[in-house]
Amino acid sequence: MIQYESLHKSAKLAIPTPDHYYPLLYILGLQDKNDPVHFFNDKAVGGSLTMTSVKLG
Repeated sequence: MIQYESLHKSAKLAIPTPDHYYPLLYILGLQDKNDPVHFFNDKAVGGSLTMTSVKLG
């Protein structure tokens, strides 16, 4: 997940700069195996703007 650019060209389009992506990796590293993961605020606005957020626990 750290080298997302090598996955597919669509990954590079989805994450043009990693400044909003890297914090997600930190959060996933803090996750306990029993922590539920909830995605919220994941609806697109204006066809392309999303503010998808993750909550653990």
